[in-house]
Amino acid sequence: MERPIFQPVGTPVRQLDTPALVVDLALVEHNIATVHAFFQHQTAKLRPHVTAHRCPALAHKQLAAEGTVGGISVTTVGEAEVFAEYGFHDIFVASETVTPPTIRRLCALARRATLTVAVDQAANVRDLSAAAGAQGVTLHVVVDVHTRWDGCGVAPGQAALELARAVHAAPHLDFAGLTTYEGAILASDPATLAAETRHCVQQVLTTRALIERAGVPVRVVSVGNTSNYEIAGAMPGVTDVVAGAYVLLDARYAPHRPHLTPAARVLTTVTSRPQPDTAITDAGQKAVSVDRGLPTVNVPDATVSSLSAEHCRLQLAGAAQAAVHLGDTLWLTPYDISTCTNVYDYLHAIRDDHLEAVWRVAARGHYR
Repeated sequence: MERPIFQPVGTPVRQLDTPALVVDLALVEHNIATVHAFFQHQTAKLRPHVTAHRCPALAHKQLAAEGTVGGISVTTVGEAEVFAEYGFHDIFVASETVTPPTIRRLCALARRATLTVAVDQAANVRDLSAAAGAQGVTLHVVVDVHTRWDGCGVAPGQAALELARAVHAAPHLDFAGLTTYEGAILASDPATLAAETRHCVQQVLTTRALIERAGVPVRVVSVGNTSNYEIAGAMPGVTDVVAGAYVLLDARYAPHRPHLTPAARVLTTVTSRPQPDTAITDAGQKAVSVDRGLPTVNVPDATVSSLSAEHCRLQLAGAAQAAVHLGDTLWLTPYDISTCTNVYDYLHAIRDDHLEAVWRVAARGHYR
């Protein structure tokens, strides 16, 4: 458990103890306003995927904005349990829940929240049905359709139809519809992004038509993500778009979503200048996470060359060699915001470069 040195509201951001994960509220509000404005004029609505930040206070800001379905998406039952404690009552667990202990927890949570869960195997349908019956609850279920990403899902078409029929027939389960996770499509060419998105989503829509022709109603078609929300959300038949990274963004998405701005950065202090072309700061892997890529730094002519457990090594060229000094505070933009927030217990929320609030990352570490 992180034990931060709490500083009073109004503290200048550069006086925060480092390393610190800092969220700029003006940029958060810009990102929310930008993305949610699109959904205000669409039949499809946004379901924020709060695993991207795991912070209930931030999720409440998302649902307070217009254009949502009124609920959230998480990745694990553990995350669902945490967010239910913070007042969220419509929760989509966007992954398969298979182990008996986790299924029992899912059903227990269904007594006090509306839960939707994804399936891609008939055996899982039987297990969910039996557990829901034993606990006297109803689970809403969507069939997970494999379309692009190398992950879970049943094949579109006939295989998805058979699984949908199994859910529809199972006692204590309510067949809600279909979902897919096509993954982030980080194409630099807009035509390629649109084509890949439509190829994935159309497989789900075609499967929906097949299921409905078989007499099984489909209420939900849940697709899309931050990389393609405006394309997926405009396709007729889509009801929910599950996007999460948009609210904080990161160095991975930023080049491909220029209308949004990275709102979360790690404040770090230069602790050593061992060579003219090298600086060391106090934010290593434990403070930034490099699971998917290195962060970027806000100093021109400086790049992050590596991170050890506790330290960040910067390679300095040109003017950066004279611009970076011992004790300076710098900003690192994480490559993947989800893995970065998961190493913090708290977010420091700032406005106009002064501390406004400290928010708990209450669902961090809830992997099960």
